[in-house]
This record gives sequence, structure tokens and C-alpha cells, in this order.
Amino acid sequence: MKVLAANKFYFVKGGAERYFFELAHILEERGHRVAPFAMQHEMNDESEFDRYFVSNVGFSGEMGPARRLRMAGHVLYSREASRAIGRLADDFKPDVAHLHNIAHQLSPSILYALKRRGVPIVQTLHDHKLICPNYQMFVHDEPCRRCRTWRYYNAVKHRCMHDSVLWSGLVCAEAYLHKFLGSYSRLVDLWVSPSESLRQRMIEHGIPGEKIVHQPYAIAMERFEPKYESGGYAASVGRLSTGKGLVTVLQALKAAPEVRFKIAGSGPLEDELKRRVREFGLTNVEFTGYLKGTALEDLMRGALFVVMSSECYENSPLTVYEATAYGKAVIGSRMGGIPELIAEGETGLIYKPGDHAALADRMNELWSDPDRAIEMGRRARTRAEAEYGPDAHYEKMMAIYERVMH
Repeated sequence: MKVLAANKFYFVKGGAERYFFELAHILEERGHRVAPFAMQHEMNDESEFDRYFVSNVGFSGEMGPARRLRMAGHVLYSREASRAIGRLADDFKPDVAHLHNIAHQLSPSILYALKRRGVPIVQTLHDHKLICPNYQMFVHDEPCRRCRTWRYYNAVKHRCMHDSVLWSGLVCAEAYLHKFLGSYSRLVDLWVSPSESLRQRMIEHGIPGEKIVHQPYAIAMERFEPKYESGGYAASVGRLSTGKGLVTVLQALKAAPEVRFKIAGSGPLEDELKRRVREFGLTNVEFTGYLKGTALEDLMRGALFVVMSSECYENSPLTVYEATAYGKAVIGSRMGGIPELIAEGETGLIYKPGDHAALADRMNELWSDPDRAIEMGRRARTRAEAEYGPDAHYEKMMAIYERVMH
């Protein structure tokens, strides 16, 4: 089978790209051909198909009126991307196209080019873009569902894109344009949602349930060697930004002074969090900074448990997948798709988002009974092997491709 895989970035920028590359590896390892389509970027991986990639599109930095107008047109409908993916489809002749994150840099124009050539289209929902113009359903430091059921005007009313009326107006116009054209609803044959939570929100938004399949992510289990013993600390890993619940974590650690805790990551909230640590008089918290590669692996493998404290609508965070693959119990907030990845009392514990007292109780519970935490980690690894391993994922994905092809 030949699969055309489209994503705006062709390097690992976040969870969507990690899955994008993992799925391509799973398919190629089993004899299928995968042709990527993305935009040009200095950080891109090498590809024999990069001659089809579109020009780099960036939205940061100073923009004059002419550039703003060009960027606006590109977001709404990119003729360059439409022509480029058309050439790739003509030359590669894919059996199916699997799209990932395409908004803004590639635009829905590529849907029309693929449909004109009769290519079946599957799209994985990595975020809330079709429901929320700013992707996140989180604005001004709180969860937001104002735009559900097509009320995109709220994006402008609340300036939810970069706190800018201009950018908020652009993404609002984009959302309404493609709703009225039916770009996604008519042209995407099947959506794949990594979480049941997002699937239900899509249905509430008006998308027929039979067009959305729940399919969790896959991870290469052989690359995650579990370590069940503890290095004497718990950890959280991720971007230090609003919506991640890290102030709640620090508040909880005031009531759990015995818990030694490491926070890995960087981001705009870092200085504020360090100030809170001093304000709370915490001596059990360590900021490791941004980690990757072996350093991140060592941190995860040495934790007694991992905390996923998000207070925004997470889809299906890969940090939880990876923690379970390393054999770690996870304490997670009941937010978005997080609780779907945790078997309460068996592979981890769940608490109400923002409830620092409940989080402190959960942390103290596992810290005071490390044998229980370790046993939870063993069960988490077993569950990950059964549900998120590449073999099971491959079978489900092939069934999805066959469904849209026939």
C-alpha cells in the first residue's frame, strides 16, 4: 500500500510529529511505502520527497501590510500547497492520504487537490482546531468552550489568538469559511481521534459519530526499557506554561513535604514557578530545565511515579504513554483524554483538576507505599504493551485505510 502522509512540520516539534514519524516507521517496517508532504524547514529530516515540500511559512516577527495580506491568504487557501501536493499525488499515486496537522501552513487547500484525484482521506485529530480556532480550548488562563457548535465569533470577542484582534479575526474567518465550504466535513472521509474525549466533543460540535474513530496513539515499546525501581523522587515532564497545572503541583507539595519532586521542562511560566517555590518555602522541588535524549530517559526511568497535572483539555498526551512504557504509575487530572490512559487504582490515580489538596493526598498515598506504586507501574507497562504497541496499532490502522478505500 502507498500512503501519502501530510503534516506541516517534518521534524519532531511536538507530540503530533512524534506520532507522525512513528506511524510512518510502523508502516514502512511492514512493507508499505510512505511519501511525506510538509513545508520546508532547516530542521527537517531528510526525505526523497522534499522536492514537493512547500515554502516555509512563519507567522512570527514583524510583518508589514503586504506580508500580512499574503499570510492571511495562505491561511485561508494555499495555492502553492494545493499545486505541490497535486504533483506529489500524480507522481506517487497513493492509495490513501493520511493527514495530521495541516492548518495555516498547508491549509485545507490540499484536501481539494487530493479529492480531485480521487484519493481517500483520513485525518488524525491531534488538537481541537476544528472546534476551537486557537486549537487549545484554553484562553486567558482558563478552559474555554465558547466556540463549540460553530460559534467562532467568540475568538474575536475574546481575542483568543495571541491576544490579537487581527489574528483572532483571521482564524475566525478561516473557521467560518471552511465550515460553509464543507472543506473538512465533505472531503475528509474518516477522522481518527486519539482520545474518546475529543471524539465526543467533535460529535457535540455536529460531526457525525460514524465518521470519527477512536484510536489511541502508538509508541515503539522496544525503545522504552522499563525500570520499576525508584530513584527516590517523583516527576512531571512538559512545557512550563499556563494550563499545565504546575502551580497546583507546587501547592500540593506544600502539603506533601516528604515527596521529592523534579520538574523537567522550560517555558514562559518558569520564573513564576521558581518564585512560587521561594514563596511557599519548598525545599523538595528541583527544576531540571529542558531535557531530551538520555537525560530525559534517565529522569523518567528513575521516578517512582509521574504527575500529569493539566488543567486544559489535553487530547491524549504522549508523556503518559511514555511514562507507562517506562513502567511508571501516573497521577493524572481528570481533564480531557488523560483519565482514559489511567486505570484508576491499578496503573495510577486520578484527581480533580486544580484540586491541590486531592493531588497532595494522591502523591502522599504513593510516596508512603512505594511497593504499591511499583506494582502499578508494572501493570501500566503490561497495559501499554497490549494497547499501544505497534502490532495492535498497525492492525487497527490498516482496517481504517481499508474502510476508506472501499
